[in-house]
Amino acid sequence: MQHHAPTDVTVLHVDDEPGFTELVAEFLEREAESLSVRTATAAEDALDALDAECVDCIVSDHDMPGMTGLELLEAVREDHPDFPFILFTGKGSEEIASRAISAGVTDYLQKQGGTEQYAILANRVLNTVRIARFEQAVERTEVRYHNLVDTAPIPIVLFDQSRRLVYANEAAIDFLEADSVDQLRDYEMPDLLHPEDRDAALDRFADLMGNDRAASGREFRVRAVDGTVKPASVATAPGHYRGRKVAQAIVYE
Repeated sequence: MQHHAPTDVTVLHVDDEPGFTELVAEFLEREAESLSVRTATAAEDALDALDAECVDCIVSDHDMPGMTGLELLEAVREDHPDFPFILFTGKGSEEIASRAISAGVTDYLQKQGGTEQYAILANRVLNTVRIARFEQAVERTEVRYHNLVDTAPIPIVLFDQSRRLVYANEAAIDFLEADSVDQLRDYEMPDLLHPEDRDAALDRFADLMGNDRAASGREFRVRAVDGTVKPASVATAPGHYRGRKVAQAIVYE
């Protein structure tokens, strides 16, 4: 059965047995038409290939002469902390699995007899690369978002699901009379509102978090960190920040 992925995926398979690397390459490419497999018979060669070639995932044996698979993983993690790395080993143990997890392995699969293992391996590769690409896309989107929001002339504040402030742009820092965003991180959303406005704000927050519902501007009395009360129109919308769901508050003075 063939697996399909949105785009091509290049796998670097590392194993000190050349015949086995050829066999794995043949079966993986047969299992998934989107997979292209390159091979290396030493971990040191894999590091060179990772730097010189476009590789999306490493699949490595552990028990190899010279540098082991775990040592290769640790070397990769020094420069590529999130790179997809699957340990595919015939000498598995709880100790090796535990050490691999501690070193940041993406997935762990023990070699077995039969061809079914290649279908499992192909699926693991495609899934890990899919997740990595999604996380990279989210990170790029967040970078673009913050480049835009950081310099926006209107105050924008983000609160997490516990109502704690996690982000404020420069305009918001000035509006709230704070010295920096770090000064604001101890504040929860109700702390920045007049006591009589807190219930309405909490209702809006619950609706936003529970139903992903944006709301247009409503008059609130905002309390700055120095105690100053400032009337403002506050619009709210759902969003994401560093992988977490947040409430965005856009303040119009």
